Amino acid sequence: MSPSCARNTCNSLRLAYTLPTMIKVLATDLDGTLFYPKKTIRLVDNANKELIRDFVHSGGKVVMVSSRAEPFLEKVKAKVGVPMDYIGCDGSVINVGGTNVLDRVFDPEGLRKLLASIRQDYDPGLILLATKEHPVIMTQTRVSHTTNILYFIYEAMQGAYREPWIRSDHFFYGQLAKGEVRKVMLLIGITKKKQLLAEKITETLIKRYPEFEFTWLNQFIEITPKGCSKASGVSFYLDYLGISHDNVVVVGDSGNDVPMFRAFHDNSYCMSHSRDSVKTEAAHVIKRVSDLRPVLCPSVDSIPSEKEEG
Repeated sequence: MSPSCARNTCNSLRLAYTLPTMIKVLATDLDGTLFYPKKTIRLVDNANKELIRDFVHSGGKVVMVSSRAEPFLEKVKAKVGVPMDYIGCDGSVINVGGTNVLDRVFDPEGLRKLLASIRQDYDPGLILLATKEHPVIMTQTRVSHTTNILYFIYEAMQGAYREPWIRSDHFFYGQLAKGEVRKVMLLIGITKKKQLLAEKITETLIKRYPEFEFTWLNQFIEITPKGCSKASGVSFYLDYLGISHDNVVVVGDSGNDVPMFRAFHDNSYCMSHSRDSVKTEAAHVIKRVSDLRPVLCPSVDSIPSEKEEG
């Protein structure tokens, strides 16, 4: 761990004893965060699951903040076994107590023009849609044989994390015209170099198309309707419940979590395995979500001595 990461981890422990009575909400990303380490059968690591249960039983609220769609988020909630709300599709849909309190979709014509322009300029390896009814719809044409094979292998290895998908141009463009698209994902490539490129292209798209929201997730670029991000989703959620923005802890690991880190910086936590460009945006760094126990469920036994803090 770098010296800066070590300092941030130490700061996380100190924060636990200055803010324990203030934290009412845990807003957590899933992939790479709550799902770290990955458990392809039980989804959530037992230590993370126990922390969530203890926090909820003590009166706290947990909201999943993810790029994933509703069916999968409902699956996670059932697996953990306690009431959990969710902000899905990067802020396009928000569910509180089992009811959608926000559900945003793209203007179909505006989205069609955007995708045509992006395809001409960047020719992404794959385009995926998330709609109200279908979590993943993929294009079929202009997809290389290698991309197809590697994507199928990737999906086969996902186990319990896999989402059902439809691969059909006819269905893709039919759903695009229907006007129920919540989120778009563009696969820029499959290498580490393409991951860096996705981050750079995202910065360009943000400036070029201010009427949409853009973030990046590994080798993917994610697009949502204007005003829909993880940050806006958490803000809406807190305002809807009448909870102060100082009363939330946000935790994530990727580029689409950065808006959340910036909006709730003092109580932001990034995973230690994240890219450096992501970690620098958060106030604190942790190895696992379960490391937040001293913050969310403080007790006398969990308070480190001054020697331990040093």
